[in-house]
Amino acid sequence: MSEIAVAAAGGADQAALTALLVQFFREKGFATPAAVMARNLAEMMADGSCWAALARADGAPIGAITVTTMLYVEWGRLGEIGDLYVLPPWRRRGVASRLIDAGMEWCWQRGCSADQVVVTEEGETRHGLSGFYRARGFTGTGRATLIAPRAGVTPSGRPRGDP
Repeated sequence: MSEIAVAAAGGADQAALTALLVQFFREKGFATPAAVMARNLAEMMADGSCWAALARADGAPIGAITVTTMLYVEWGRLGEIGDLYVLPPWRRRGVASRLIDAGMEWCWQRGCSADQVVVTEEGETRHGLSGFYRARGFTGTGRATLIAPRAGVTPSGRPRGDP
């Protein structure tokens, strides 16, 4: 059995983290260029309100998580799991739970009063993610997430034509 370790990602992990997240978004049908994802990830990793970690088995990257914190009037500081991905051969082996635990611990250490995650319709249909997260202490809020992209901006948040 392989030993699985989860650790905060640093600058030397940027390529491995980017590769896993590009694979994740390709599986979900996103067309955002890898270079844009790498740039956005680098910005996140340089921002003290964001965090990322890698899960490794025998040194090889097998999973990733990104977490962001934000301030709200009603919650104070709140953590949000932005991305969670585990390579298919490693799913249903506790890797995602370990990544979530690490992300929630990072948020706790920064004074977050709670953690949240957005479950997409696809994530619910394909993977039953509501049940997965409920089993880890998350509850529904009844809120819906809506987005208003700026005119001429891609889902990556960059102007159209900007790689």
